[in-house]
Amino acid sequence: MNSKFIIQSSFREIAKSHPIWEHSFLHKCRYQELTLEEVKLLAVQMYKFCKEFNRILASILSCCEDENAQMVILENLYDEMGQGKAEKCHPELFRKFTRALGIDDRTLASFSKTPETNNLINTYMGIAPEYGYLAALGAICYASEGIVNTLYTQLYKGIVGSGSFTKESLMFFEVHIDLDTDHAKKLAELIEPKITCHQQEIKVRQAILKAMDARVIFFDGIERQIFNGNFAVNPLLFKS
Repeated sequence: MNSKFIIQSSFREIAKSHPIWEHSFLHKCRYQELTLEEVKLLAVQMYKFCKEFNRILASILSCCEDENAQMVILENLYDEMGQGKAEKCHPELFRKFTRALGIDDRTLASFSKTPETNNLINTYMGIAPEYGYLAALGAICYASEGIVNTLYTQLYKGIVGSGSFTKESLMFFEVHIDLDTDHAKKLAELIEPKITCHQQEIKVRQAILKAMDARVIFFDGIERQIFNGNFAVNPLLFKS
């Protein structure tokens, strides 16, 4: 069997077999058990991560001297920025969703990241300095772009089960479900030929696992807010 195929399969298996898929919050999404208030809590924290994703890509770019890798990162970043169209940049697409939830932009900006959301952002930002740009791209490929189709499909199901939304308001999710599979493919094609020793493979595996674990903690944070009754302490968020 081709060694590159084995490496690719092993990386994918880390994400595929990760405990995140058994998380109780995702279970609620799959069975459409989320309330609208719970979706609002999720949306605010997802937005905080979404807004930082461009900086995460840029931080990896700043550590990368390989020109071919730079081009792939820049292409991904260009798509995240709506290919130069402000109304199509991904944070703006997400704000269309939060507006549909009744959360105006000023209110959205006023909410703080939870410790768990901060941990997710800091984890991604810290991978390149700790493990190198190749491992950081591995985390983006296999623990982000490569799982978005499955992850966002489940979140999407939970969201639409909580209320009525227009197609336009859910464009962020539809774009990512379709687009990120292509991003993952290009990243995988870039990463795998560059893994020339076992130590590099170990670093990529560690980066993928670290990113996946941080996503579990993120969903733990959403559930913590739900269990702590954050609906009551955020009256602006849950006004009718």
